[in-house]
Amino acid sequence: MPARPPEQRLQRLLLLARIDALSLVIVAGPAAVVSLCWREWFGAAVGAGIALCGALEWAGRNRLARRERSGLTWMVVAQLAGLALILLYVRSLALAPQTERLLALLPSFTREQLDLLCPDPEELRALLAALQRLTASLLAILAILYQGGLALYYLHARPLIQSVFAAPPVLAAPSPPV
Repeated sequence: MPARPPEQRLQRLLLLARIDALSLVIVAGPAAVVSLCWREWFGAAVGAGIALCGALEWAGRNRLARRERSGLTWMVVAQLAGLALILLYVRSLALAPQTERLLALLPSFTREQLDLLCPDPEELRALLAALQRLTASLLAILAILYQGGLALYYLHARPLIQSVFAAPPVLAAPSPPV
């Protein structure tokens, strides 16, 4: 399969940045609002920070679309800042399991089933804490792979961007009159 022309590869990078920025804002914005409603201030701050990272990536993408090389730096910083915020939140989840809160969220039928499986309340709390730490660890791994991988992808695109921006921009020819 022949390699795509640099201009097409740049367009693909811009599309990926648009999708990622929108997904960050669409997911993290409402998550921050829900955290505010639950009075979970730390979660709300992290959600708002991640939504801001999405806006930062969007701004970097727009700069890159205007042929400003600094846009790539904005996009990489947005990914790394988002990763740092996610890891900070995940660390807080892993270090301070909220077993009582988890139990309160479960329907009564599920709590009854858990009481049958784990009659000792301390054993049940230990199980829930272990599950929360496992979930936090998996989220951390996924965040490192996704956000970190995207930051590396953006960094590896630097030569592509330099080659595309070194050439004069190609203007679309006006369509002939009919």
